[in-house]
Amino acid sequence: MIVHQVVGKLAELNLDHQQGNADFTIERVLLSWDELPKRILRKTTDGGREIGIQLEHGHLHPGDILHREGQHIIIVAVKAEAVLVVSVDTMRNMGLAAHAIGNMHAPVEITADTIITPYNSVLAAQLQKLGLATQVENRPFAP
Repeated sequence: MIVHQVVGKLAELNLDHQQGNADFTIERVLLSWDELPKRILRKTTDGGREIGIQLEHGHLHPGDILHREGQHIIIVAVKAEAVLVVSVDTMRNMGLAAHAIGNMHAPVEITADTIITPYNSVLAAQLQKLGLATQVENRPFAP
């Protein structure tokens, strides 16, 4: 099967489900964070189905529906990978962390008190030398 466009969003189906529509059978295509912006991919779903992705424009996001046949859908999911979670409780720490991560040209997710970036041992050591609290976790990362 070859997919040329995203046909919907999982969040929209969840709204339909809450309004009384039937349950869906969901098959997932697991992607790493660096595969999300790619327009051409060949993957296997968690159900064992081979799928080719050739998007005409745009890129993929977690929860994108790639295929729908009745109540069966194939969605994009982000696989868990090693990430570095940096605690930034002050503006000074935020600036130090942002500067160090920016120098590595690494992608980030920013929350109220953390910066999350793909794990890199050199970056982790540098952040610890700056006195920042870091933790390695295995979780989905979608900047």
